[in-house]
Amino acid sequence: DACCLFTSETMVQAIKKLEVEIETRRLLVRRDRHLWKDVGERQKVLNWLLSYNPLWLRIGLETVYGELIALESNSDVMGLAIFILNRLLWNPDIAAEYRHPTVPHLYREGHEEALSKFTLKKLLLLVCFLDCAKQSRIMDHDPCLFCKDAEFKASKDLLLAFSRDFLSGEGDLSRHLGFLGLPVSHMQTPLDEFDFAVTNLAADLQCGIRLVRTIELLTKNWNLSKQLRVPAISRLQKIHNVDIVLNVLKERGIHLKDESGTSIDSRDIVDRHRERTLALLWKIVFAFQVDVFLNVEQLKEEIEFLKNAHKRKTQLGALKTFPNGCKLQEDSSSNSLPQSYSDNVELLMAWVNAVCGFYNMKVENFTVCFSDGRVLCHLIHHYHPCYVPLEAVCQRTTQTVECSRTHTVGLNSSSSSFLESDTSLNVMEGIFDQTVTASVLYKELLDNERKNFQLINAAVSDLGGIPAMIHHSDMSNTIPDEKVVITYLSFLCSRLLDLRQETRAARLIQSAWRNYRMKKELKLSQERDRAARVIQKSVINFLSRQRILKRVNAAIFIQKHWRRYLARMIFLTLKQTKLEEARSKSATVIQASYRGYKARQWVNKTRAAQVIQAWFRGCRARKEYASVVKAICVIQSHFKTKQQRTWFLKMKFCALTIQRRWRATLTARRIQHQFLKLQAACLIQKAYRGFKARRKLVQQKAAAVIIQNHLRAWQEGRLQFMKYNKTRRAVIKLQAFIRGYLVRKKISEQKQKKRLLYFTAAVYHHISAIKIQRVYRIHLILKLAQNQISSVLIIQRWFRAKMQQKRFLRDYQRIVQLQHVIRGWLNHRNNAATIIQQNVRRFLACRRRRKFAVGVIKFQALWRGYSWRKSNDTAKTKALRRSLEKANEKSREENKLCNRTAIAIEYLLKYKHLSYILAALKHLEVATRLSPLCCENMAQSRAIFTIFVLIRSCNRSVPCMDVIRYSIQVLLNVSKYERTTQAVYEVENSIDTLLDLLQIYRGKAGDKISEKGGSIFTKTCCLLAILSKDSKRALVRLKSVTCIQSLYKLTARKHKMDAERTLLKQKTNTFLSGTSFVPVTPLRIKTVSRIKPDWVLRKDNMQEIVDPLQAILMVMDTLGIACY
Repeated sequence: DACCLFTSETMVQAIKKLEVEIETRRLLVRRDRHLWKDVGERQKVLNWLLSYNPLWLRIGLETVYGELIALESNSDVMGLAIFILNRLLWNPDIAAEYRHPTVPHLYREGHEEALSKFTLKKLLLLVCFLDCAKQSRIMDHDPCLFCKDAEFKASKDLLLAFSRDFLSGEGDLSRHLGFLGLPVSHMQTPLDEFDFAVTNLAADLQCGIRLVRTIELLTKNWNLSKQLRVPAISRLQKIHNVDIVLNVLKERGIHLKDESGTSIDSRDIVDRHRERTLALLWKIVFAFQVDVFLNVEQLKEEIEFLKNAHKRKTQLGALKTFPNGCKLQEDSSSNSLPQSYSDNVELLMAWVNAVCGFYNMKVENFTVCFSDGRVLCHLIHHYHPCYVPLEAVCQRTTQTVECSRTHTVGLNSSSSSFLESDTSLNVMEGIFDQTVTASVLYKELLDNERKNFQLINAAVSDLGGIPAMIHHSDMSNTIPDEKVVITYLSFLCSRLLDLRQETRAARLIQSAWRNYRMKKELKLSQERDRAARVIQKSVINFLSRQRILKRVNAAIFIQKHWRRYLARMIFLTLKQTKLEEARSKSATVIQASYRGYKARQWVNKTRAAQVIQAWFRGCRARKEYASVVKAICVIQSHFKTKQQRTWFLKMKFCALTIQRRWRATLTARRIQHQFLKLQAACLIQKAYRGFKARRKLVQQKAAAVIIQNHLRAWQEGRLQFMKYNKTRRAVIKLQAFIRGYLVRKKISEQKQKKRLLYFTAAVYHHISAIKIQRVYRIHLILKLAQNQISSVLIIQRWFRAKMQQKRFLRDYQRIVQLQHVIRGWLNHRNNAATIIQQNVRRFLACRRRRKFAVGVIKFQALWRGYSWRKSNDTAKTKALRRSLEKANEKSREENKLCNRTAIAIEYLLKYKHLSYILAALKHLEVATRLSPLCCENMAQSRAIFTIFVLIRSCNRSVPCMDVIRYSIQVLLNVSKYERTTQAVYEVENSIDTLLDLLQIYRGKAGDKISEKGGSIFTKTCCLLAILSKDSKRALVRLKSVTCIQSLYKLTARKHKMDAERTLLKQKTNTFLSGTSFVPVTPLRIKTVSRIKPDWVLRKDNMQEIVDPLQAILMVMDTLGIACY
């Protein structure tokens, strides 16, 4: 937000205007103020900037500089101070640009001005941006802009102090910045510094200020604080402040009644009624923090998205489970809450049920369903599975397993339990070991719930933005507070919906993939269903035909066997009849009786045999029939299989034939299309290959040219290389000869050294032998005089100790004297520093007293002016004051003299048209006549040189005379100012140009200009007199003596003739009127020191000379030229 505000169009335009103001020196640091060199001034600016709140100051610095500041925290004042000193009051880039090439810590001219401009720009930008950012409320909690113990509490006061102490010619800096588009208006009030922290609900909220602040933050209505009565001391003031909150709640339609139905009054809050204060806070929470904190449209969109995703997931699972496409009934049960809640709370419950639908759970209330933590775990897992893994959620809780009073364990019938889920618990009696008691199980379930809430708290701390409002001791093994659960859910829902952008893309991809997969599976299932129906229809028809054919064959088979049986029975009957007839014919009467007896016996036996045969034949017939039926079934099955396979192969062959023909058709079409494309491609390839061949030919040609160039260069290089080798061999031979000579010389020197070494060795051995002999002799002598040597050593040791002691005492005395001198010098330096500090403090005190006295004098002057105006004010002065105020109101920035000067100089240097030049000269004449700063700007630019060039290029036409007149007047105004006189004089050929101008316009001397009261001749004379009044400028006298004398003669003669004509006319008029006439003698001006600029208000300030004779006489007197 800060970057957007800083880069807005309004701010960018204002910054550009501020940079122009600083670059054109309209905003300028005083020359006697050194923001970096002066340690006191630097500390003052630093203390002023540290008056800001460190958080705001960090935001402002990072935004203005466009970089992040490495700080330990937002309250790191030391880091901010170091950044201000190193980057705002100092600039390494400017220091590198102006650094002296050889001398360290020395900078070229212009470094101080560039650093002052940089610091002024950054400081003003920082103050104006922080004021604008505070007014725009870019931070929601909106901290104070200034510290509570700061010297300044308003941006305008800070700017006024800075302009008063550091800026040049600037009064009200805030007004100037307002014209540029950078207004400052923030003023920190005691209410802004009020401590809104709450430690005691009853005591801290009774004044109503914190409640009003809370409503302001929730409703974004920042006008409520203006209605407060601060400080709230009396009871009536506190009641008034609380009534502001209650009125806002009533306007929003909130019923101010507690749970018992008693109305909540402002007196209850003021009297520290804790229950009703807490009830009011819950009303505010439900009215704003829940309803306002939730984005209704976003929540509805999320619920719709979750329902669609769950529906697609269910349909996809149903397609996998039921491939025949049986439809699942949708759960049309409403999620209406038993109590009357607001629409947003019902949407919150709908969101919870939409998420829990993925886990086969249903939530009916905001109390018991949330007591085990599973619902909250599933909500977080659905959006961020990495924080709460599903396998880490404990499913065995008191909501899924309950311990009855009879110490039996069973499933809880709560609706929040899993519904037909794979992860649900099917706990039966007898599953658990009989040794596990109900108390142990209940403790285990409570531990599982505590683990769930620990998972929730860990995940919420990682997500951030959710207050820690719940604890497992307040939720588990009890009925949770419904208000706490709803509030916590609103925070959790808002945070999860804000962070869903991270997973929304994956969820959209999953949703799209599931849609695609479901459509694909549904289409495949429909195709399979149609194919199965076709196959079923064909099989049913085939089976029905086979069944009918089987029935027909069975009927024919039964009829055949039945007919055969009837035929056999008829045949046996006829055979028996014939047998009986034969027996009856051959038997006799005697035999008839015997035979009758035997026949009866035989008949009985026959009957019994027939019964046995019938049973046996029946069994055998049944077995044969069963085997035949079985064989027939096998044959029929094989026959039907063969028939069905034949039909399937035939259908498969037909399908393959159709597919082959269709694929052949498609292939032919594709080949035809490819052939047509191939012809087009061949044409394109032919053209491309031709183009490529031509380009290759051009490349080969260029390559051949390059190869030829390289070959010729190689041949030339080879010739040069051969020449180089020849020269190199000659040089090598010469070097070898010289090196041989040097080596031979070195070898001869080494031989001489070797001979000398041998001689030295021999001498050394001889001397060594002599030394050995001497040492041996000395050893003998020392051995003989050992006693004497020991005594000598003792004497030497004592003498050396004595000498060392004297040396130590001498050094000690010197060190003591040196310490005394150094301490005296340090005391002297401390005394000098003390005296300097006293003088500086006395000077600062005097300066403060002078400033205070000046302020008192100004205040007295203002009061006297006010008193005088109050007592002596007239209608005329009032009208004049009103006209001045109206003129100031209508004044514009471009009408300032500095802006008019800059524009006029730009026109003068840029344009060549006479009208633009004349207009620019008019503006310059006004500016240089009224402002010394404009004269300095003229001197610093090339405008004076351009004006002289312009004068030399003009002729004697009327427009050119106007240009010359205004040009001379501008130069005259600049020359009157002592600081810019030298700039006019130093222009090349300036004196010659003025003398030429006097020669050109000498004939028109005396022409009057109505507005300015002078002619070109007189103005040029005044300018020449001013330039020549310095004795160092002797060049004017050397060049102008003869010319000025001739001009004087001509002017004197013309003046004499004009005087005689005037005298004659006056005498005639006097004779006619009868009055006396005294001739007027022209005054002679002897000095030009009284010619001052118009802004110098002095009584002896001389006006410009109009008479030509007086003007030329002034020039002659200035140059010391005699009149003869």
